[in-house]
Amino acid sequence: SSGIKQSTGHAGCGGLADTKLFCEELSTIDEVDGIMLSAPMFYPYTNTSGLEEYLVEAGSSCKGKAVLYYHFPSLTNLTYDIVGLVRTMKRKIKNFVGIKYTACDKDEYKRLIGERIKIFLGFPNMIMHGAQTQGIDVSMITGPTNFLNTVMMAIVSLVVEGDVRKATKIQNDLDAFMKGIVVDGELMAGMTHIMDYAGLPMGIPIMPLSDLTEYQKKKI
Repeated sequence: SSGIKQSTGHAGCGGLADTKLFCEELSTIDEVDGIMLSAPMFYPYTNTSGLEEYLVEAGSSCKGKAVLYYHFPSLTNLTYDIVGLVRTMKRKIKNFVGIKYTACDKDEYKRLIGERIKIFLGFPNMIMHGAQTQGIDVSMITGPTNFLNTVMMAIVSLVVEGDVRKATKIQNDLDAFMKGIVVDGELMAGMTHIMDYAGLPMGIPIMPLSDLTEYQKKKI
């Protein structure tokens, strides 16, 4: 409502050399306020120490920009202690400020709050729990915020106002909606279709993503 806008560039997923070059390029763009680092997915690490080294090295190339980590364990297929990783990044990357938490472990989420970092929720089904834990300070960065922002803000407002019953009803409806756009295991393709339908065209899917069939679109 204040008119203040902030933008974050995403870097990672690929090799370290390419990621560092991209971070250096993002660092030269005035309109970019922060850089969110993702774990490599095409050549994933099999241990936490390798991931830590990757993130610290990439973070060193984010000159003058806030650094965040995109925690998405279901994509990295790597089991690690995110709180421990956050502490390492706080210690070794001076401009590290927070994470995008794309997981559903409520106890882990509470432990992260104790680290006094900025936490952006990545899954819509965590918004009510986030509001109950952080109040009005809860934040989200996720695809559905592009077309369901008013719904998510309604959940937060109702929790803050003490109307948990109504907030729960909206959260349950939101959860059902999100399950409905996952067709045959295709979440990202379903999200792209919904955004197109909402008037936010995403363009032609780029590999490894693929478009939905007409039958799948009708199911959504």
